[in-house]
Formats: sequence, C-alpha cells, structure tokens
Amino acid sequence: MEMSTSFPLPCLAMVHGVGAEHQQPTATTLFSLAGARPLAGVALEEELKNKSVCPTPQGWVLVQHRDAAAAAATYLLDPRSSQRIDLPHLAIQQGLIPYCSCLLAGDPTAPGCPVLVVEPMATLLWCCRVGDGEWTRHDYDIGTLGDEHFVEKRVIAPIAACRGRFYFNAVPAETRVLELARPGSGAPAFSSVATEPAEADRFGRARVFMVGTDDDELYKVVLLHHGGSYDEARVLKMDLSERRWRPVEDLCGRAFFVAPMYFGASCAPTGGRVRQDCIYSLVGVARNTFRVFSLKDGTSEVRQLEEEEEEQPAPETVGKSRPCWVLPTHPTS
Repeated sequence: MEMSTSFPLPCLAMVHGVGAEHQQPTATTLFSLAGARPLAGVALEEELKNKSVCPTPQGWVLVQHRDAAAAAATYLLDPRSSQRIDLPHLAIQQGLIPYCSCLLAGDPTAPGCPVLVVEPMATLLWCCRVGDGEWTRHDYDIGTLGDEHFVEKRVIAPIAACRGRFYFNAVPAETRVLELARPGSGAPAFSSVATEPAEADRFGRARVFMVGTDDDELYKVVLLHHGGSYDEARVLKMDLSERRWRPVEDLCGRAFFVAPMYFGASCAPTGGRVRQDCIYSLVGVARNTFRVFSLKDGTSEVRQLEEEEEEQPAPETVGKSRPCWVLPTHPTS
C-alpha cells in the first residue's frame, strides 16, 4: 500500500506494545476524530513503528528509537510533514518515555529552543536546547506532602509551557513556575505566583490539567468525578493582572485536548475537524473511547472508535494499547 502524508489533524493515536507496563512499543494506529475511524495508509504509522513516543502539546512528537546506537536515535517529529529535529540521546528507561511530559518553550526549528522532559513518578527532569550535544539531568525538590505516618516528595504535574516559562502544580493559593537556565548558567530556577483563592477554584475529587495557548494565555482544565466517571469539565483562565484563576464559558473557538499523565494542549479551529469550545478527553474512559465536553452548553458525549477491518495488532498486543493525541505543529494547519 502506498503511504500518505496527508491526513487530518488532530487525530487519536493508539500505541500498541508488549511486555509489562507497555515496555516495548510495536505499532501505532491512527484514528480520525470526526468519524472515530482508522486512518488507512498513513506514513506516520510506519515512522513510529517499534519506537517510543511522547507527543508534546506543541504538536511535535518526541521519538526515541529502541536502538540507542541508531542514527537519529532521539528526535522531534512533525507528524504532518515528517520533518525531524535531531536531539541528543535521552538516557532514561525507554518504557518511561510515553508516560513523561515533554514540552517546548518556543519553536524547535530555531536553534536553542528549550526542550523539557519531566519524568512521571520521580523528581527528575531533563533539559536540552535544540543543537545541544547532551541532555542535562536535574533532581529537583519542591517540597513534600503527607503526615507523620507517610511522607513523599511532590512531583511536577500538571505542567504547561507559556510565555517562555513552564507553569505547574496550580492550586488555589499559588502556581509554581520553572525557568530553564541559560546555556552554561546552571540548574533550572523555581519560583511561584501567589494567587487569590476563588470559589470556582475549589472542588472535590478531580483531575487537573494545565494548558498554554498560542497567544500566551494560561488555562486550567478540571475534570470532576461524580461516582462513575470523570463526566463534568470546568475551565479556568489565569488573570495575571489580578493573580486569580477565573472560570470561563468558552475557549475563544479553540478545542482543548487532555490525556492521562497530565497531557494538556490547545488547538485552533481546523476546518470542522474538531468542535469549537470543546474539551476532548482520554481520561477515565473505557477502552477504545474518548469523551467530548461542550463548554458552552455543559453537555458531553462518549465516542467509540471503530474497530480496524484489517491489519489488526498481533494477539499478544491486544489489551496493551495506550491512547494519545496527535496535534498539528502549527495552530492553523
């Protein structure tokens, strides 16, 4: 079959793997959002075969070849054009890469663009700039949580890139800030922005995601759990002038995308491929489904992916698939 580089974005990727905790990626299947159908003959599926992937909110996909000695073992990939930007080999356990947070603080086609990778469960982050020869590993300390019986270190989650910085762990009273060091100037710098607690920023059982937009606005997506599932969504926007998270009733025509491991991204209108002012969620849903929340009318619907008619994953991969979002690298593409 002739492979195509023309396919609709955003789309959903189902990454199949074998081994405990998805240690060995084998294949990727792409699905359209409008019809939830498999996208046949897409070159990206072949490009990602047997590689670990971590999509960024900026659309580029962090890709690592299973063989560290391979040419271009670690790189950023534009899913539409297949453009690659080589990076130094990332020396972390390959099975962790899909569960990391990878963010860009700029345009990676420009030399010196900062790239940040945050490990999911450990207090470790990795930094490099496009054109660097190696990653810098940092063990951070942002405090602890617990009581006299059990104490554990706080980790960075959720996190979003905005205005050249990284904002994370937003709670009613403060939002933490991470700035990467300039080349040769040492460790990343941590600070915080004190925020005025608001009633809209108080909730019970929930999952929180942070989203930075292309016009440098910072949002917080809250998925509320009501007994059976995460079936209600709220969105708050950071008002930096008053240092307060304010609830919003629309996304200025955008769509937001959230996924497990605190992935949060924004996408501009894309010719009817996504619904405006909606949140597309892979959080707390049944296998082979995703949920779409309408922020304007407060409704939501669950969409079921169509089963593939051919080229099914090998039997040993069934039930070991991980969904993620793949976005355009440019807001209007």
